[in-house]
Amino acid sequence: MVKPERTLIFFVFILIFLGLLTVIFPKNGIKIGNDVTLHFPDLKEFMTESLPQKDSVDSTKAIFIADNDLAVIEQDTAQFVEHEEVIDSAVFEFKPRAISTDSLRQPLDLPASGVKCLENLFAALIDPDELKHVVRIMHYGDSQIETDRITNYLRYKLQQQFGGSGPGLIPAKTAYDYKSPCAVTNSENWKRYTVFPVIDTTVKHSNYGVLGAFCTFGPLRKVTTEHTQKTEIDTTQTTDSTQVIAKTEEVEKTKEMLTGTISFTPSTLRQNLKVIKKCRLFYGNTGEVCGIKVFDGETVLYDEKLKPTEFYTSKLFNFSESPTDLKIEFSSPQSPEIYGFALDGNSGVAVDNIALRGCSGTIFTKINGTMLAQMYNELNVKCVILQFGGNAVPYMTDERLNSFKNMFAAQIRYIKRLCPKMSIIVVGPADMSTKVEDKYKTYEILPPLVEALKSAALSNDCAFWDMYEAMGGENSMPDWVYHEPQLAEKDFVHFTPNGANIIARMLYTAIISRYNEWLRKK
Repeated sequence: MVKPERTLIFFVFILIFLGLLTVIFPKNGIKIGNDVTLHFPDLKEFMTESLPQKDSVDSTKAIFIADNDLAVIEQDTAQFVEHEEVIDSAVFEFKPRAISTDSLRQPLDLPASGVKCLENLFAALIDPDELKHVVRIMHYGDSQIETDRITNYLRYKLQQQFGGSGPGLIPAKTAYDYKSPCAVTNSENWKRYTVFPVIDTTVKHSNYGVLGAFCTFGPLRKVTTEHTQKTEIDTTQTTDSTQVIAKTEEVEKTKEMLTGTISFTPSTLRQNLKVIKKCRLFYGNTGEVCGIKVFDGETVLYDEKLKPTEFYTSKLFNFSESPTDLKIEFSSPQSPEIYGFALDGNSGVAVDNIALRGCSGTIFTKINGTMLAQMYNELNVKCVILQFGGNAVPYMTDERLNSFKNMFAAQIRYIKRLCPKMSIIVVGPADMSTKVEDKYKTYEILPPLVEALKSAALSNDCAFWDMYEAMGGENSMPDWVYHEPQLAEKDFVHFTPNGANIIARMLYTAIISRYNEWLRKK
């Protein structure tokens, strides 16, 4: 039998050995191979919690009063893209700090011109003539706004306050199976061409439109035209009737009709999304007449022709009653390029969700400026929200930071040159965590990147909203991940629908606060 005193001596020896390891083990660990590093905690880490608790966020940040019903956040049950989860079993004794949306509110930072930088938007919101034609806000962002997250709440509140309905601008084919704000179902022959993450080399122009993408239900338009082919046949000198017949059949083949169908099903999460009073189609780059039929279920609402155009144009369809089963059918020997559909109400505000997964926000200078300017003006866009930066964080270095800042600033200046009066709000990235030993910590480059984006915005007369600070700043993401209910995904990057609604509420309150400030000055 093992005597008790020997067992005690054994455990004491083990404890002494482990204590020595905490002293002599290298602080940066021992690297094994390219991907594995062994770490051992020191005595200080044994005596403290996994993540140090910070003081409560300064309550003085709650400097404005939301409207009465902001206290009730509607729960958004939208399906969202599942992101890869990080296994976090090594995180021990984590105690999330309480999150108060009142104390976490973050005001819009303004440039030297003050609230005047938002005057184009605010003036439109109080102008009946502007609202009569639909005032549009475009919310560009990365995967953080996919499935209408954040945009959904902004649209609902703004339309509740200023009128308006509909899901806004929708592509002919979505990149992923989004259900919100509007599900899109296509026939199998549709293809999507984008300006991001890399430009499609099969596209010989830069006419991607305001969505940064277009779709077709047939091959891209070729330089060789039917007229050239006919001339070749007419001038061929040959006695071989077989050759002539073969070429004639080739011409006839090019006239074969192509068809493409699209069905739109607005989300049922919010009543305002289902109210659609008009549909504006943007299309271009086609030398053929294209037939178009618009259906509500089996009922044909429109049966018309789209005229050929070398550049782009639009076609408006009005509805006396909101379609419950909207379907559009195209037929043509050549597919036009479809740049999107604006599904709106007759008046009020429209808010578009333009989620560009993997994009860092540096795509605008790659798009034809004439087309961008004309589409922005035709859609009556008064404000664009640029919510980017998160995709750059994992790959950013101190050496590259200034170049990224300059590149992002160039995008802002490009948009401002195209539409000088347009208001621009830049939204910085959320807190993002990376695992360091047994803890989740903010990426070291993230705070400097937020400051770089803020500098780019303010120096170019744009408003800036600091989502990182709104969440609570450094190491705040775990608080959102382990909150009850969960407010962020376990990839420690993306919000859950509940978390996105809280962020959207704070952003909305920040915008409305500046709006009220502008009204008082007026």
